[in-house]
Amino acid sequence: MLEALALCLGSVHDGDSLRLCDGTRVRLVALSGPVDAPELPGSPRCNRCDPRAGYAARDRLRVILSQPAKLHCTGSDKYGRRLCRVTVNGRDVGDQLVAEGLAVIRSDWR
Repeated sequence: MLEALALCLGSVHDGDSLRLCDGTRVRLVALSGPVDAPELPGSPRCNRCDPRAGYAARDRLRVILSQPAKLHCTGSDKYGRRLCRVTVNGRDVGDQLVAEGLAVIRSDWR
């Protein structure tokens, strides 16, 4: 089992990525797979995206992470972001966002 580390949140970029206090960039991965949340306006991947969906996912992740959280990291992606599951009170945050309709699991994630 992976070691669970306490999360020191610096900022939430969008519904599936965040930055730790030490500047480390993190991409959210759920127990059920890679998480993909809607893009925010201004993102190069935002082609006719619904800004309300992007803001809703980002804002919900901020609320969830206002509670003590733990990181369970497994490696890095091609952009140098740490790939981490995040849990709050033992609940997987990525799977919670999916259950709330704010993100999806994408097996074809980059």
